[in-house]
Amino acid sequence: MGKINFTTDEASILQAYKLSSQNPTKWEDIDHDLEDPLSDLLTSQSNDGDGDPLGLGGVTDLTSLDAESKMSVLISSKSFDPKAFLSAVHPNATYQDLAAGINHLQSSIDARSEAVRVLVEDNFDRFVAVKASTDALYAEMREGLLSDKAEFATKPLVDYLKRSAVKANQVFLPILENGAKTQKLRTTLGVFERSKFFFSLPGFLVESIEAGRYEAALRQYNKGKFLLDSRPGQLLPVEAGANAGSTAQQKRILDKVWANVEKVMGEMKALLLARLQEQGRSVEEMERGIEILLELNVPEDPIWTYFDSQHKRIMDRMSTAYRTGVSNIDATKSRTAPELSTPNALRQILSAQLQVSIVALESKAPEAVIAQAGGHEVWQVIWDMVKNVSEVMVSSLPNFWKIARSFLEGKFKRPSSSRRSASQCRQMALDIIKLYINFISEFFILSDVLSNSPTPNSPEHLPSHSNSLTTAHWLTKILSEVQDCVTEIGALELGEGGLVKGLVESVRWRFQDILVRSWLRDANYMYALESFTPDVSAPFTTLYLANLESFMRHLATSAFKIASGISTDSGSGVLRATQQNTVPPAFVSKITKAFLDAIYAVLDGFLVLVTEEAPPGVGTIVAAGIPEGEGKQELIDLRDSNTRLLLVISNFSHLSGSLIPSMLSQLENALSISVEDDRKILMKAVTALDKTLFDGYVKPKAAAVAVILQEGILDKDMDWYETPQPTEIRPYMYKALMGLVEIHAQISRVAENLLERGMYALVENVAQDALLSFKQVKRFGMGGMLRATLEIEFMHQTLARYVSPSAAKTLSELYNKISQAYARRPGDENLQGNLDSVKRTLAESRRATGIEFMCFRAAKDKSGKAKKEKDEGRERGKDRGKDRDGRADNST
Repeated sequence: MGKINFTTDEASILQAYKLSSQNPTKWEDIDHDLEDPLSDLLTSQSNDGDGDPLGLGGVTDLTSLDAESKMSVLISSKSFDPKAFLSAVHPNATYQDLAAGINHLQSSIDARSEAVRVLVEDNFDRFVAVKASTDALYAEMREGLLSDKAEFATKPLVDYLKRSAVKANQVFLPILENGAKTQKLRTTLGVFERSKFFFSLPGFLVESIEAGRYEAALRQYNKGKFLLDSRPGQLLPVEAGANAGSTAQQKRILDKVWANVEKVMGEMKALLLARLQEQGRSVEEMERGIEILLELNVPEDPIWTYFDSQHKRIMDRMSTAYRTGVSNIDATKSRTAPELSTPNALRQILSAQLQVSIVALESKAPEAVIAQAGGHEVWQVIWDMVKNVSEVMVSSLPNFWKIARSFLEGKFKRPSSSRRSASQCRQMALDIIKLYINFISEFFILSDVLSNSPTPNSPEHLPSHSNSLTTAHWLTKILSEVQDCVTEIGALELGEGGLVKGLVESVRWRFQDILVRSWLRDANYMYALESFTPDVSAPFTTLYLANLESFMRHLATSAFKIASGISTDSGSGVLRATQQNTVPPAFVSKITKAFLDAIYAVLDGFLVLVTEEAPPGVGTIVAAGIPEGEGKQELIDLRDSNTRLLLVISNFSHLSGSLIPSMLSQLENALSISVEDDRKILMKAVTALDKTLFDGYVKPKAAAVAVILQEGILDKDMDWYETPQPTEIRPYMYKALMGLVEIHAQISRVAENLLERGMYALVENVAQDALLSFKQVKRFGMGGMLRATLEIEFMHQTLARYVSPSAAKTLSELYNKISQAYARRPGDENLQGNLDSVKRTLAESRRATGIEFMCFRAAKDKSGKAKKEKDEGRERGKDRGKDRDGRADNST
């Protein structure tokens, strides 16, 4: 018999990994302690020395067999199978071998039996002892543990079990009951599994409504309604052959669920209707809500619910914005109104504002200063009011009209016809526009552009202490807001028939009136801005002219912007249109008239500056026209009316010669018009006013010199017939000429550009006054004639630089008058000698007074002009000498 060979301890491996085979095909977890095959295998592992029971000497490799096959092969296994053993261990054994094997097996069994018998005989006393001990133990247990009273030791155990059962009922019975209920619910859910959609429909609708998914809610509602109407058995299945009670119960359940659905949908309808009446919703959201409500067939017509509610809401919001705005405007105006305790208080307030605002025009950001001038608080709340009313309409009307237009095109209509006309929604939109127009018209008192009615007063809500520059700024800003609003409304194509276009025209016309009133009012106060500060960029003028130009240009620009809505560039001093819009003729006429009226008002203001009383705050300034680098600058006293008059006349020269023509040319270019007739009238008025002012300075000065000449010529102590030959010039002539020196000095110091004009006029007046005085002398003797000729010639030569042709003609008449009044007497034969003596006296007097009257000479730096004037003086001197000689000869 061969020996079995195990190369690996397979049983230990299977026991360790709880496997039934070393080649498992699925997951296994076997407890080998409870199963025999593996225990048999383990037992067989310890009996490896038994060998082949048939004694044929075969060796078998059991490693390739699984555990069950091994158990059938091992002789020590309880599941030993002789057939499997022979086929596995001795597959090739012959009959003779098997017969010999049987004999060998029998011998082995007998040997084992003999061995057992010997074992029992050798250990019999031990068997007896064990039996005695076992009997004694049993007897003791019968008396104690296994007695009848203890019910064979089961009573305590039964007691424990009963108490455990009670406790278990307390603990586990609720669990079991809940489990039964759970099972019942599972059964019920199983029954209603196919009705899950219907029973969850209310909750789904609530979730969809809360999330704003109204279309999804509508789809699910329609689906549930369809199933309820057409397939109720599919929603809640009932077993075939069910009685009427089950059917009724099914109907009650369905009705209850559907009642909840209808309740939720009712809430959704109410919510959508409420949303149609809210503001701030988008057009798409409103249209979606209307479509859903139409599909739900609500009693109310959703489209008219939307129109009525939104129309009322927009109208109410506009009214509230307007009334609130007006209240704020009145409160702000009352709070910020200045105290006008004196008649000139308003003028002083406006002058201070204009001073700051005009200076700001030359800065980089003038609007920031101008917008914050007097009355800006009131203007701000006015603009806020217009903006708020406009925003209400612009933010609401486009959405309203978009839905209305869709309705007019046939959308959102119910199957059943409505008694209300679709065109009513257009009228609602027009009502909103008309209300906006009414509010703007009511506040600003608008009128038609071509209306012949008298111009109304300024709106009562506007600030009275706001200067024209600030007024122009805010009017332009308000007009821009109205224009933007009208542009957006006009783009809606409501077919309003030109309502909004007419509104813009009326607003522009009214704003033009307001601006013109403010413009003219401030033009009358412009003189208060004259501080007589010299303008270094324009010699012999003051900064007032530059401020005046900025003032006129800015307001003309603002008027142009209001009239045309065109953005302009005033920085270069020229109005330039950036869009090809035509200014209506009525506006052109109004702007032109306002511009000219403002100039006339400014011209009137010049007269105020030369009154006897000096303007407030005026003291001394550096003389105009003297550069800072040319030595010591001289101060002039502005409290002197003559000084102010000279400065005003000097400004007039620049005003009439340059400023007014330039401004008129700019106005013509901007408005594409010609104001030639108005220009002529204006320049005529400027010339007349200039002459008035100039005469106001020259005539009093000339009159003072004329008094001196008259007193000297018509002196009662002077006998022109008997006076001897002159040896000197009388003092009165020096006094008169020194008066002219003082006048010359004042003009040179204040306005040197007026020097020639002033001196020419003075000399003309002085010559005329001298002629009038000498005409009162009846006759001259030789001495009187020579004296008169000497004094007049001295004056003539001293003032030769400023003797105009008119003055020269007057002096010539004066010489002729003296010559004609000469009465010759005996002894007057030596005329030529006397004339030579007079010439010497004249020359000596000229030399003696050269310093005093040096101011009348031509300046040396102007050599060409000085030489020309000197030559002209020599020629005039020669002519006068010839005239005198001729007159003397005639007299002889």
